[in-house]
Amino acid sequence: MSALPGLSLFHTANGEDFLKILNDGEIKPSLCTVFDGEFLSYFFVGRPAYKTEVVCDPSYWQLPAVFVFDELSDYSPKRMYPFDTGAYSGDKFRKIIGRIDLAEFEILPDRSNISCLIRTFFGSDLKYVEGHPRSYDSIKELVGHSVSNFVPMALSKLYNFPFNEMIDDRSRLIELQFDSAIALKRPILKGIVCCKEWLRDPSVKAKIDRFECDIKVFGILPLSTSSYYSKIYELASEIK
Repeated sequence: MSALPGLSLFHTANGEDFLKILNDGEIKPSLCTVFDGEFLSYFFVGRPAYKTEVVCDPSYWQLPAVFVFDELSDYSPKRMYPFDTGAYSGDKFRKIIGRIDLAEFEILPDRSNISCLIRTFFGSDLKYVEGHPRSYDSIKELVGHSVSNFVPMALSKLYNFPFNEMIDDRSRLIELQFDSAIALKRPILKGIVCCKEWLRDPSVKAKIDRFECDIKVFGILPLSTSSYYSKIYELASEIK
């Protein structure tokens, strides 16, 4: 699976798993709580999305790390969805789109379908990355008057719903699922975003440096984990 031109693929890891990924040199699928019994890893197109558990005063190992990939042409996604399935399974979307089955939103994981989805619901790659969807009424015109076409209308409704404590940017990003390990290697691995505390240890720094990719770091502040996301997003967007 290749990302579209200008759109990277992002995998966010819990801080506790960061060192294991570095040691293994690959992102291994883990047991999924959404698709019971399956081992999967999750990537998002355009920007990171996964949210780790909120900790009021986190230590460095409790802060997320992000791996930024250019393309994964040697790997085939198992599934693709137009939003974060974890947020869906947590009923964060139900009051907006109702009880439409998750399977109704599954998209064939193909490069052309990514392009089509972005073009249809956002208009451009930039609008997609910035999270600015086309209006509900414009999608209604595209869909037509058939009341049976409620799934794309539900998706447009979700995309246009204002963010709040329940709904965040995970509702407006394309999710790719892989059931095979993804190797950390150039040129597919473009960069890593992590807490700078990891680099204080020469052995950990050496493990990161061996990937020969762009490294962006952030410091620890007296903030909750949720307050770090804007900085992490900013640093991730700087990796080209």
